[in-house]
This record gives sequence, structure tokens and C-alpha cells, in this order.
Amino acid sequence: MKKALLAGLLLLYPLVVYFGLQFSEPALVGGVFAVVLLLRHWLVKDSKATIPHFHVMTISGLGLLLFATFANSELALKFYPVVINSCFLAVFAYSLYKPPSVVEIIARKFETLDAHGKKYTRAVTKVWCGFFIINGVIATATVFHPDPKVWLTYNGLISYLLMGLVMAIELIIRKWQKAKNKANEMAD
Repeated sequence: MKKALLAGLLLLYPLVVYFGLQFSEPALVGGVFAVVLLLRHWLVKDSKATIPHFHVMTISGLGLLLFATFANSELALKFYPVVINSCFLAVFAYSLYKPPSVVEIIARKFETLDAHGKKYTRAVTKVWCGFFIINGVIATATVFHPDPKVWLTYNGLISYLLMGLVMAIELIIRKWQKAKNKANEMAD
């Protein structure tokens, strides 16, 4: 329950930052989220669900939040989604260089993968890398947009909807691919 609450709070980061900055200093908002990030890390560090190298996100996010706190920097707070997105890109891309891919690690928690499955999860990891590149460019552009509502709308809503869309499309393709592989096996 605590893990879910902290994860939910991190998902609400753009909304809390947007409204938090209207009523308090960036140092307070950054400090609160630094504590939340540390608590989340402490609660999930021993979890079997961890993905190798995901600690990069905690370290990078914490470093940025601490900078935002001590520098009282609104700009640093707005860069948090960009930094986390960049960390996801780095972890996913590194897993292509040094397998298994992140998507394969996640998939293995739910099913056994054959050669087709490993190849497929590698391709999905590449798709996610492409998504993280595009998302990172757009998220960075919103940091510098003069209207803070643009930053909030993209980083607090649109990017999540796009992630959900990528996941939904991948789920449809995966089901289709599994059915196709099964049909090919039966034909052989």
C-alpha cells in the first residue's frame, strides 16, 4: 500500500509541482519530492521486481531534486520529467547492448520466452527507446515554454496517455504475434 501511494505521488509530480509552485518556494516542493523518492527507493530496494540499473533513476532524480531544493530552482523542478525519461532511455538502450533487454526481463516475470519471444522483446525495447527520445525532446521543449500549463499538460497528461497508447498497441501486436507463431507451429 505504501509503495503504491508513493508511486502514485511520483506520477502526480507535474500536478503537485505546478500547484505547489503557486503556493510555496521551489525548495519546499523539491525537498518533499526528494523525501518521497528516497522513501520509495527504500521500500522497493529489496523487491524481486527490480530491474537492473533502475537505481540510475533514483540517483539522478534525487540529485536533481536536491539541486532544486538547495538552489530554490523552479527550472530544475521542471527538468525532473526530462531527467527520468533520459534515465529510462539509458537503461533500456543499455539493455540492448548488454542483454537481456528490459522488456525481456519484465516479460519473463509472466511467461517463458522462446527464441521468437526474445527477438520480439528486443524489438519492443527498441520501440520504447524511440519513444523515450521523442518524449524527451518534447518534455524538454515544454520546460522552456513561457506558459507553465503547457509543461503541466504534456508532462502530467499527454506523455502518460502516449505511454499508455504505446503499451496498448504493443499488447495488441503481442497477442497477434503469439497467435501467428502458434498457427505456424501447428502448421509445421
